[in-house]
Amino acid sequence: MNWRFLAVAAAVNAALAAVSFAAGAVNVSGVIGGFAVGLVILYCGGWGAFGILLLFFVLGSAATKLGYRRKAALGVAQEERGRRGARHALANCGAPAVAALIYFFGARAGWESLGWVMAAFTGAFATALFDTVSSEIGQLYGKHPFLITTLRPVPVGTDGAVSVEGTAAGLAAAGLMAAGASCLGLFGAWGILFVTAGAFIGTTFESIIGALCSGRRINNELLNFVNTVVGAAAAGFAVYLFGA
Repeated sequence: MNWRFLAVAAAVNAALAAVSFAAGAVNVSGVIGGFAVGLVILYCGGWGAFGILLLFFVLGSAATKLGYRRKAALGVAQEERGRRGARHALANCGAPAVAALIYFFGARAGWESLGWVMAAFTGAFATALFDTVSSEIGQLYGKHPFLITTLRPVPVGTDGAVSVEGTAAGLAAAGLMAAGASCLGLFGAWGILFVTAGAFIGTTFESIIGALCSGRRINNELLNFVNTVVGAAAAGFAVYLFGA
C-alpha cells in the first residue's frame, strides 16, 4: 500500500468535504459519506477518476441549487435546501467506487485492458449526472412533462415523468462528462458515445420503473443506485465488446 498517496488522498478529500459543507452542498452525514467514497475513488482510480467525481459534484450541485426557490414553491425541490447526505453519496457514488476498486485490483493482477472498467466507472457517474440534471432542469423549464410509459401529460414532479428540455440537458451533461473522461485518458474517443448511451439507458430505466411504480412508496436512493449500475454495465460492456 502506498501510504504517502493514501495520506494525500485523505487530505484532499477532507479539504473537499469541508468546502462542500461550508458551501451548503452537503450536511454532516454527507461529509462523512463523501469523504469515504472520495478516498476510495482517488486512491484506487487515480487523479483522472477523481476529476470525474469533482465534475459530477460541481455540475450536480449547481443543477440542484438552480432555481431552488421556484422548485420549492412547486414542492419538488431537494430537501434541506439542496444539502446532500450520506445516503445520496452512496446512491450516486457507490457503483463508481466499486468500479474504482475493480480497476485497482485489476491493474495489480496484470489485466491487459482496463478501459472498460473506467468506462463503467464514468458511465455510473454520467448516469447519476444525467438523472440529476434532467430532473432539476426539467422541473424548472420543462414545458410539457409526460409519463415515459404512456406519453400522457402529467404534473411536474410526477414519478416517471420526463420532458424534452430536461432530457436534452441531461444528455448534454452526460456527454460533457464522457468527453472529459476521454480527455483525461480513462478511455478512447469511441468511449464518449458508449458512456453517453449508457447514461441514457440507465436514466431511462429509472424513469420506466418510476412510472410503473407511480403512487407506491419508492426508495429513491435504492433506485438511484440501481440506475447507476445499469448505466455502468451498459457503458462498460459496450467498451469491452467493441473497444474504445
